[in-house]
Amino acid sequence: MKIKKAIKISLISLLLLIVLGVLGMVVWSKTGIYPARMVALSALESTNSVTVTQNKWITFSPAEEVEKGLIFYPGGLVDPGAYAPILHRIAEEGVLVIIVPMPLNLAILNPGSANSVINDYPQISEWILAGHSLGGAAAAIFAENNPTKIDAIAFWDSFPPNSSDLSDNAISAISIFGTTNNFPNTENFDDKRVLLPGDTIFIAIEGASHAQFGDYGPQKGDVVASISLTEQHNRVAEIMLDFINP
Repeated sequence: MKIKKAIKISLISLLLLIVLGVLGMVVWSKTGIYPARMVALSALESTNSVTVTQNKWITFSPAEEVEKGLIFYPGGLVDPGAYAPILHRIAEEGVLVIIVPMPLNLAILNPGSANSVINDYPQISEWILAGHSLGGAAAAIFAENNPTKIDAIAFWDSFPPNSSDLSDNAISAISIFGTTNNFPNTENFDDKRVLLPGDTIFIAIEGASHAQFGDYGPQKGDVVASISLTEQHNRVAEIMLDFINP
């Protein structure tokens, strides 16, 4: 009887630890999030050319009929709406854009979420998947596991994890990254180039910071940008549009 009682107490204690751990992660993911700031909040408003809706996804729908779509995976612990400035601009040029909010604001917890978007928009004939930071890593996982679902992939200051080597993948790819004195700001960035397809387009933005790919304020460990938020957003949008509409 004593052994059974001890086992029961141990199981209850383990269950409590699991529950407390999950609750702790939820609280951490909410309190530690980088919030969208004023420029991003403004870009979440609808205009004459783009309708913005926020339901299960944040959707930027161009006024005219479109054939191309861009799915975006946010960076870790970043408010998804923080990426609205660049993505709204892309939608203005006739691309359906959808930001996918992630569980606990961590894209790595649901890298397959693009499937739901693709299934809901059968009229889109060409899909581009993009992601910033951890979102880019999750996008690479999706591309590795679903090689026929998307037509192109874009990394914003990001690279694939070692487990999702895309070097033998035929997908079109672009990598946009910030540099300081012509050196990538992201640690180990050059070592990870081999994980991308051989014809990947690499475009550096001198003076760009990691956080300025969105609008969520300073980020711990980031460099200080030597270009303005507006300049970086405009540059990234131009690069993306040249990639999407060559």
